[in-house]
Amino acid sequence: MNTIYNLIRSKTETWIKLEKENSQSIINDLITHIEKKDKLRPPQKEAIETYLWVKFVGLNKKLSEIVKTGLMYDDISAREYDYYHAFKDNYVTQFLNQFFQDNELKNLNKKLINDPDGKQLNWENILEELLHNFDYTNYLFSLPMGAGKTYLMASFIYLDLYFASLFKDDKRFAHNFVVFAPQATKTAILPSLRTIKDFHPEWILPKNEAERLKQVITIEILDSLSSKRKDKLHGNNPNLEKVNRIKQTNNFGLVFITNAEKVVLEKYDVKDKMLVKDLKKGQSLLGNRELEDIQKTNELREALSQIPNLTVILDEVHHSYGSIGNGEKKLRQAITVLNQHDNIITVLGLSGTPYVKSKIEIDEKETIKLNQIQDIVYNYPLNVGIGKFLKIPDIRKSSIKETAFIKQALTDFFSDYDKRYKNNTKSKIAFYCPSIEKLNEDILPLVKEWYKENRKGKEEEIFRYYSKVDKKNKEYALPKESLAVFNNLDKPYSRKRVVLLVAIGTEGWDCKSLTSVVLPRQKTTKNFVLQTTCRCLREVDNAENEKALIYLSEDNYETLDKELKENYKLSISDLTGKFDQAIKVQVRKPKLGKIKYKQIETKYKIVKKSSPDTKMELDKFAFSKYKKRFEYDKAIISGKIGKSGLTGEVSIKDAQIETKDEIEYNDLLYMISKYSYGLLSETDLIKAHDKPLTSVFRRIIKEHGWIYLNPYLDIEDIIRDISACFMDRVEYAKEVIETETEIELLEWQCSSPEMTFVSPSGSVYKFMPPISRRDARTYQRHPEDMLEDYFSADNNIDPQDISFNYIPIKWTQSLNRTLCRKCSN
Repeated sequence: MNTIYNLIRSKTETWIKLEKENSQSIINDLITHIEKKDKLRPPQKEAIETYLWVKFVGLNKKLSEIVKTGLMYDDISAREYDYYHAFKDNYVTQFLNQFFQDNELKNLNKKLINDPDGKQLNWENILEELLHNFDYTNYLFSLPMGAGKTYLMASFIYLDLYFASLFKDDKRFAHNFVVFAPQATKTAILPSLRTIKDFHPEWILPKNEAERLKQVITIEILDSLSSKRKDKLHGNNPNLEKVNRIKQTNNFGLVFITNAEKVVLEKYDVKDKMLVKDLKKGQSLLGNRELEDIQKTNELREALSQIPNLTVILDEVHHSYGSIGNGEKKLRQAITVLNQHDNIITVLGLSGTPYVKSKIEIDEKETIKLNQIQDIVYNYPLNVGIGKFLKIPDIRKSSIKETAFIKQALTDFFSDYDKRYKNNTKSKIAFYCPSIEKLNEDILPLVKEWYKENRKGKEEEIFRYYSKVDKKNKEYALPKESLAVFNNLDKPYSRKRVVLLVAIGTEGWDCKSLTSVVLPRQKTTKNFVLQTTCRCLREVDNAENEKALIYLSEDNYETLDKELKENYKLSISDLTGKFDQAIKVQVRKPKLGKIKYKQIETKYKIVKKSSPDTKMELDKFAFSKYKKRFEYDKAIISGKIGKSGLTGEVSIKDAQIETKDEIEYNDLLYMISKYSYGLLSETDLIKAHDKPLTSVFRRIIKEHGWIYLNPYLDIEDIIRDISACFMDRVEYAKEVIETETEIELLEWQCSSPEMTFVSPSGSVYKFMPPISRRDARTYQRHPEDMLEDYFSADNNIDPQDISFNYIPIKWTQSLNRTLCRKCSN
C-alpha cells in the first residue's frame, strides 16, 4: 500500500544517500554527527531525516501541495496500478487512483477514470479534504510509546533554531515554539513534556552550536492550574506575566509548554454568546470572578498569538482530529487561535495511536470512511520496537471470578516479576479501575487482603491515585501529597509497588519501572485496552532482556486481539524471530444440490401443580450437576502477539487462592428464607428441616473453593436452588410441531471478472483461487499468462468447483448461521 509515509520514506532514503555523498552538504554534516554520537534510537533518527526532507525538499509546504508538485511521486510504483495511463502526469489523480485502489473504493475509482480532468468532481479539493485541509502546514509523526517522542520534539526545536540562525529570513524555520498537551485532566502528559528541558542538543548538533543555542533558548512551563489564581501583588494571570516578561527581552528561542484548553480557549462559545447579546450595558449572566477568568484567558491567548515565526508541537496529536458536535476538537481550536495573526510556520504532531475514524463526503452518494489519520509523514510500527526499546510482553488471560483474578495477578507478579532494576527502581504493577468507588470499595480491600496473607507489614507499598474527586466521592479524597508521590513513582526511593489508578496513566505516563498492567474491569473500550496494555513496555536497562506481564479478562483479551490485528498486524516472528507455523488451506465444495431441514416449533401448557417432597430433594442435593453445567478452567493462559493476533497460548498453571469459609450455617438459613420471599422463616427451617439442611451445608463448605473461583456461579445461585426445594411443582405438556423445509443451493450467475473466468474453449468457471493484487495487474496487461497458469494441461481448474448462495437467507437469524456452519463442515 502506497501510504504517504511510505512514499516520503522512500524519497527520504534516496535523498539522504545523495546528500551523504556530498562533502559540502550541511545535511551530510548533521546526519554524520548524529550517527557518530549514536545517542538517538532508530525511529528518532529516521523521523529527523523525514523532518529534514519536508523542510529542504518539501520546502515546508502543505502535504497536498507536495503531492501536487510531484515531489513524492514514484512512477515505478504508480505503474503497478490499474489505469495508470489514464492520468498521465497529473500527480493528484495518480495519487488518488492509488489511494482508491488500495482502499477498495471502486465507485470513486470509476468516477475518477471517467472524469480524470475533474469536470464533475474537483479532485484537488478532494485531496485537500483527504489530508484534513488545515490552513497551515501540518505534519504528523507516528511513533510508539517508549520511542522517545519528547526528545524528538526537542530535536525539532533545536534543529529549527539552528537553521533559523543560519537562514535568518527563511520562513521554513521557526524562531519560537508552543508545545501543547491535549488535556489538563491527563496530568501524566504535561510532566512528561517537562523532560524537553533535559535534552542534550550536542546529540544532534556540533558542540559549539549546541552550546550557543542553549544560551539562547528559554523554556517555560505555563501551568494550567495557575491561570485561575491571582497574583497577590497585581491580581494578574501568572502565565501572562511569564509570557510578557520573556517577550520584552527576547523574540528568538522561546518555548512555552502548556495544556491547550485551560490556557488558550475562551470560557464560552458561540451558543453561550447568544444568551448575552441582548443584555443591557453593564449586565452579565456571569459573576465577576468568571468575567475576570475570561478576560485573563483572552489576554494570554492574544499574547501567545502575537509571538512571531511560531511552530506548534502537539503531543498525543490524535486528540486534535475529528470533531465534537459541530465543532473542532479543542486542541485544534487552540491552534486556530494561535494562528489568528498568521504567525504559525508549521504544526508538528506526534502520536503512538494515529487511529481516528472520520468521513469525507464526496457527493450525495459517495463517502470515504477512514480509520487512520492521513497526514502522517513518518510511521514506526509498534512491533519493530518490541525487544529493541520496548519490553517483551507476556500477555495472560483468565476467566475466573474478579476477586480471584485480582489476587492471582498479584501472586503471579510477585512470583515472576518481582525485581530491582540496575537504576535501583523496583518493578511495579498497575491496576486500571473503572471508577473511584470501585477502586475504594472493591479492588483496594482485595489488594489489602492479599497483602495481609502474602506480604504482611508491607501495606505501604499500595498506592491509589486519581485526579479529581466530585461531591459523590468526597469520602475518597486523596492526601495532598498524592500527586507528588505519583510523579515520583519511577524514582529509586519510591517504595510503592502496587498502583491503583482511575482515568489516568493511559497516555504520556513515563514510568519505566512499571512492569505489569492489570485490567480488573469488565469489557472496556478498544482504545483504553490498547493504551493501558502498552504502559508497562518501556525499557529500563535493556529491552531485549526485559519482560512485562499483562493480565486481562477474557473480554479485554479478545478486544486486544482484535485491535492488534486491525491496527498493528503483529506476528511472533516480529517479536521473537520465530516463524508462524500456520498453513493456509483452501476448501472446495463441488455440486451440493438442495439442503433439507426441519422447521421446529415447541409449545408448552401447564397441566398440574403439586407440593414438593422437600426432605427427599434435600437428601438428593449434589454438586455434580453444578460442576457439569458451570464447568470452568482454572488454568492461567499465557499468549504472545502473533500475525493473526494473540497466539501461542499455553497453560502455565492453575489459579490457587487460599480462601476462608465465608458462610456460616445461620447465613444459609437466612438466605433460604430470603429467597423464599417470606414463605419460610429461619425458625421454620430449623424446626422442620434442620438435619437435611445441615447435611447440605457440609457439602457446600466442602466445595467452597470451587465456588469461590467460578466466574459463572455464586453461592447465592446455589442457595436459590436450595430454596426451590420448598416451592410448589408445576407439570406441563410439551408439543413439538415439525415442518419439512428445503433450501436450494444456486450457482452464482455473475459477470464480475473477479468472480468468473471464461476459458479459451468458452467454458465459464465459477470458482477462482486467490489472486494477489499485484498478480491481477500483471494478468490484466498479459492475459496470456493467466491462460498458462490456470488452463494449461498441468494447471487446469476443476469445473466442478462452484460458488453458491442460499436463498432466501437472513444472517441475523441464528438458525441460518448454524445451518451454514454445519453444512460447511
